[in-house]
Amino acid sequence: MVLSTFSATGQEQQATDSSAPKGIFNRIIYYLKHTNDVKPQKKFDFSVIGGPYYAPETSGGIAVIAAGLYKTDPSDSLLPVSSASIYGSVSLTGFYGVGINSNTIFPKEKFRLLAKASFSSMPNKYWGIGYVSASNKDAYTDYTLVTKKISADFSAKIHGRLFGGVSVMLNDGSAKKIDTSGGTPLMQPDHIFAFGAGPFISFDTRDFIPNPYKGVYVRAGYKFFPSAFGNDQVFGKLEVQVDWYKRLWRTGILATDFFTESNYGEVPWSLMAEAGGSNRLRGYFEGRYRDKKYLSGQVELRQKIVGRNGAVVWIGAGNVCPAYKDLRLDQTLVSYGIGYRWEFKNRVNIRLDFGIGSDQYGFYFGINEVF
Repeated sequence: MVLSTFSATGQEQQATDSSAPKGIFNRIIYYLKHTNDVKPQKKFDFSVIGGPYYAPETSGGIAVIAAGLYKTDPSDSLLPVSSASIYGSVSLTGFYGVGINSNTIFPKEKFRLLAKASFSSMPNKYWGIGYVSASNKDAYTDYTLVTKKISADFSAKIHGRLFGGVSVMLNDGSAKKIDTSGGTPLMQPDHIFAFGAGPFISFDTRDFIPNPYKGVYVRAGYKFFPSAFGNDQVFGKLEVQVDWYKRLWRTGILATDFFTESNYGEVPWSLMAEAGGSNRLRGYFEGRYRDKKYLSGQVELRQKIVGRNGAVVWIGAGNVCPAYKDLRLDQTLVSYGIGYRWEFKNRVNIRLDFGIGSDQYGFYFGINEVF
C-alpha cells in the first residue's frame, strides 16, 4: 500500500502532515479515510488500493489498483474530469495480468482519447461456438490464454455533445497448454493476431463519466480487419451501446445499458462476441457463450447508503447467436445480483459484485461502475 501523497507536479512527496497518526496500521487507516478528499490544488489526484477478489474465470486472488483524476485545463470549471488507472492482479489458478486505462478530455472538450492496454496469462476454458456448445457447463477444453491488447478511441467534437472519430484495436492472443484428452472442442488456430480500425460516432450528456448520475451515452462504431493490416482472417465488427441514467431520488440512481455486437466474415474464435464477465451478464464465465452476434440489456439501481458506502442491485439478460434471425427467446441468458460500493476517490467507486447466472455465479472486484 502506498502511503505517500503526490504534489501538483507529480513528484512523490512524503507525508509530513502533523495530523497524520503514527504507526503503519494507523497510517493505512488515515490514508484510506482521505482518498476521496477533493484536492483542487493538485493537478493529478492519485491514490492506490489493493485487496482480495474472486471471479469465476480466475478464482481467488489479489488485485492492486492505482487511480487518478485530473483536468487538462484546471482553470475550466465546466471541463469534465479526466481519469487514469493502473491495475495488476494474480490468482490461485496461475492467472496474472496488468493493464492501463485512461480517458482524457482535452481543453474546451474539442477532443477525447480513450486508451487501454493490457497483458494477461489466464488458465481458461473453451466450450466452442454457439449456445448449444456451451449449454453443458462441464464440456469444455482447458487451456491457457496469453493475450496482449491495445485499443484507443480518438474523437473530435462535431457539434454540442456529438463526437466522431476513429477507433483502433490490436489483439495478439495465443492458446497454450491445450488439453486434448477430453475430446471436447479445440481452438484453432492456436495463435491469432488481429489489428482493426474504423470510424465511430458518439453522443454523450453524462454529468461525470466514471459514475454518472444523469444523462445518456450512445456509441456506434465499426472496425475493419483487412488482410492489409496483417490479419490472417478478414472480418468486421459492429458495436452499438446505449446507456441512460436518471436520478430517482437524492441518493438513488437508475442506470440502464443496452449493447449489441455483430461480427461479419471469417471471425477468429478468440474474437467472437462473448457473453459474461465483469461488465455484462455478471455471473457467467466470460467466453463460455460466444458467437458472431451478441446482444444484452441490464437495469441497475445504485443507492448511496451512508458516508462513502453504497449498494447496487441489477437484473440483465442477453443472447448469443450466429445471426439475428436465429435469435431464440428460450436461449436467453439471465443475470441478476447485488453489489457493494465504496467511494475510493470523489465519485469514483471501488466495486464488489456478486452475480448469479442460470447455473453459475461469480464475485467481481474492480474500479468504476460497470457502465
